[in-house]
Amino acid sequence: MATETMIPISEQVVKRPAVQRALRRCFSFPVLLGALLVALNAVIMFPTFRLEPDTWWHLKLGQQILLTGHWLKADIYSFTAYGNPPLAFEWLGEIVLAFAYKIGVLRGLHILLFALTSAILVLTYYFATLRSRNSKAAVAATAILIPLAGMCFTLRPQLLGYIFLLITLICLERYKQGLQKSLWILPPLFLVWVNTHGSFILGFCVVGLYWICGLVPFQAGGLTMEPWKPRQRIHLEIVMLLGCVTLPFTPFGGQAFIFPIDKALFFPQQSAHIQEWLPLNFSQWEPKVMLVLLLAFLLAQVAYRPTYRVEEFFLVLFTAYMTCVHTRFVILFALVFAPLAASLLARWAPTYEAENDKPVVNAVLIVLIILAIGRGLPTRKELAKRAASNFPVAAVDYLRKNSVPGPMYNDYGFGGYLLWALGPQHKVFIDGRGDFYEQAGVFSDYISVQDIHPDALAILRSYRVNSCIIQRESALATLLRARSDWKEIYKDPLSSIFVRDRLLPSEGTKDPSEIGPGTNSSAASAKAGARS
Repeated sequence: MATETMIPISEQVVKRPAVQRALRRCFSFPVLLGALLVALNAVIMFPTFRLEPDTWWHLKLGQQILLTGHWLKADIYSFTAYGNPPLAFEWLGEIVLAFAYKIGVLRGLHILLFALTSAILVLTYYFATLRSRNSKAAVAATAILIPLAGMCFTLRPQLLGYIFLLITLICLERYKQGLQKSLWILPPLFLVWVNTHGSFILGFCVVGLYWICGLVPFQAGGLTMEPWKPRQRIHLEIVMLLGCVTLPFTPFGGQAFIFPIDKALFFPQQSAHIQEWLPLNFSQWEPKVMLVLLLAFLLAQVAYRPTYRVEEFFLVLFTAYMTCVHTRFVILFALVFAPLAASLLARWAPTYEAENDKPVVNAVLIVLIILAIGRGLPTRKELAKRAASNFPVAAVDYLRKNSVPGPMYNDYGFGGYLLWALGPQHKVFIDGRGDFYEQAGVFSDYISVQDIHPDALAILRSYRVNSCIIQRESALATLLRARSDWKEIYKDPLSSIFVRDRLLPSEGTKDPSEIGPGTNSSAASAKAGARS
């Protein structure tokens, strides 16, 4: 009996150190630093509700998929491009938004936004730690870059794309450090990524860059290339091939691969007029942070002559250039610059010593951070108030209660919310699907109207527009108030609704009284007739 009772005791003795090691790892000082990053993100994100016009139409398309179980084959939400095939290549990310809203309405969206942005910061911190081998330098580098990354912290499927890009970079870095199994994560990751956001093309570019920069040995000054071993190169090529095999596995087949390339090359009007595609505005304070970081980076090359791998140095230069050309890429610069910044800061930051760690203190602090984040979450009422300050919530309530003749012209920034709140019964003139409307020829007409070109009112007549919901202080609102053939029937601090004094008959409608929001007209034939 004594022998039998000794066996479980000995097993407990063996198991206890393993459990203790796991607990020490879960409540280590590097984990505490990651929790502090999440807390800092809460301080920044909780006072705001960073939804944007695109959030709403992504949410609507996700809800449509959950409701019907299939993807739209033709647009049903606009009267200007009605029936055209929609470009819903981000369907999986849209479903994620729809699930979050279904679980917690606006609060669900806010929690999802906080979770995704926190994941980006934590993964960036881990990536920088891998590269610098110094968690203290990594957390400092990540914290410094939060203002830049935060410029893109709005709720859209692209946040998931940034997470997948970071996972790809981490897997490649781990592979560089000899962890051979890391790369097998990439093929299933690309399968999810290609159905989530068009940024999957960046993942292939990064993998290809790492492959190219390991083909031959190279060293020039502080730049180095370490060649892959033959087995490593073949492993990387197999992973790339498996990633390519996943590309057709979307509801749209190979079109999902072509679309990001088409968007970059063949939609110039978006690049010229949509804010996130415009060059970085250095009059704002966040881009000035980028200039300071780049200047410090250049000075460090002179003072300390650090060494870099060619692929990471190229990524920093390329993303810096793309950020200056298109504001939306500023977050990519932050993600790839953090490891290099951490490597420089590691010269002064003491390294982490596990034997001196205090896991109990760390655990208490982590729990307190979690409790503080939970108590700091804004209420649904607060979130609704913040949404109403940026979107035509009150105007939509007016439209629900009052009959307003259509078709109705709307601002680009209002279209997504109108589509979500009233669609498809109320059909919009335009919404955040800029590439979709540019392909249909509508986007250029919208720009002409917004910029009050000489033919602006003729364009409205060509679409048989009988009402407008636009920003109250816009140039178009000022023009319509000055005209006798338009009446302002509603206004609030954000928006105004105008109705034409004498309604234009919608195509195929005999009685103007039958015209209402959502009435469809054939834009192409109507435009040709009105302008002639």
